[in-house]
Order: sequence, then C-alpha cells, then structure tokens
Amino acid sequence: MIALRPPPARWVRVDPAGWLVRPVAADSAPPPVIRLVCFPHAGGGPAAFRPWALVAGRDAAVTAVQLPGREQRATEAPVGSIATAADAVTAALIAHDDGLPLVLYGHSMGTLVALEVAYRLHMAGHTPRLLAVGARIPPDQPSRAVALLDLDDDRFFDALDRLYGGTPVAVRNDPSLRGHYLRLMRADFAIGSGTMAAADRAPLPCPILALSGADDSAAPAAAMAGWAAVTAAGFSAVTLPGGHFFAIERPRPAVARILAAARS
Repeated sequence: MIALRPPPARWVRVDPAGWLVRPVAADSAPPPVIRLVCFPHAGGGPAAFRPWALVAGRDAAVTAVQLPGREQRATEAPVGSIATAADAVTAALIAHDDGLPLVLYGHSMGTLVALEVAYRLHMAGHTPRLLAVGARIPPDQPSRAVALLDLDDDRFFDALDRLYGGTPVAVRNDPSLRGHYLRLMRADFAIGSGTMAAADRAPLPCPILALSGADDSAAPAAAMAGWAAVTAAGFSAVTLPGGHFFAIERPRPAVARILAAARS
C-alpha cells in the first residue's frame, strides 16, 4: 500500500522539511487532549492515516510522519537508515511541542522508527504516554522482508502479494509508478529488515500496546508478545480482524484501542 501522488486533502507540514504533517484544524474545533503520531508502513505515507484523523475526531490530534520519497516529498531520495529518520522526526516533535501528551503508533516497518523515536524522546525528557506497535514482530527478531531484497522485480512483487496482501495492478503496469514503488519499497525493506538488540538498552518507561491482525502471517498475534521485553511500564496486546494492513483498512477499532490504552 502506497500513496504515490499527494492526495487533495488539506494536510500541511508541521516542520519546514515536512517530516511531520497534520490536517488543517477547523477554527471552531476544541483543543485535543492527546497528540497521536502515526508512523507508516514500508512504502507508505501520511495518506494511510488520513482516515485516522476523522475517526479520532476531538479525542486526539493526529500527526503523520512523512518520510522522504512520498507524497509532499515525492522527489526526495528515500531515507538511508532508521536512525536518520528517528533523529529528524524526534527533532521535529520537540521543536513543535505544544504540550500535548504524545502517543506513538507505528505500523509494520513504521514500528521500528516509532520505537527509536520513543527512546530519543525519553532521553530528551519528552517520554511518550504510550507506544503502540502494529503488524511487526519484536525488534530482536528478523522480518521476512530480508528474504525479498535479492529478488528480481517481478518476484519481488509476487512476494509482496503473498506476504503482505497485494500490490495495486496500476502500480505493476505503469512503468513510472512501478519504478517509484520499487525504489521506495526496496529502500524501506533494506532499513527495516534487520534486528535491533535491546539488551544494551534499559526498557522504555512508557507502556506498550501491541496490535495484530488475526489473519496476518507476517506478524502473528503469538509473536507480538515479545514486545513486552521492551517496556518496564506495562504491556498489553490485542488482536483485531484483518490481515497485515488491519489498522489501515479498518481504522476505527485500532484507533479506539489505542486511545483507550492512552487514557488508562
């Protein structure tokens, strides 16, 4: 799933570089009580979370991470490492801190960026209220993505279809869209396919909520329990209907679970 062109919805940059974007708030809207920061899956962009802003309504201000190479930053080269992305996103969040408690949600590859941002925010004195992770096995376990990196383009697409739920036919058949998609996906898989040892880090002092799709073979519910080792502040897990993109295709139950956990 990927947004190759900027959607018409009125989302604006939070920081000049565009690492963070948010919807334009109505003048009469009451102030939210939580800022929900969303980190997209491999190849994905803020468009994946535009429905989340509607679902969250007045309960949370939704901000989406926009990595280079997608939507408003489509002409930029993909980021070279998770650390680079995490440094930039953390700096943008701190520079534009409005005092709202931060709740981070990462989906698939985005969980690894969200995790690194959570560590950096804590070290800077901005510990998130909650880290929610979805559709990605714990960081000390290798993702299946590593097996795809050496495949040719057609086999790469076939593997995406088999493991993660499909690629739009228009992307496979349009040479320009196909090339852009491959460039992003290969770059994102390369930085997200390794493991991250947690042994040399203290557990995070914020709770973790792990969400999984009941039909997701890439990140099954049983494997998500390993995220408990990453936190010293409480762990919970929930399985929701759907496959690998359960939270993108059915945002309402995912947002409701995250906001409930953030309020508890």
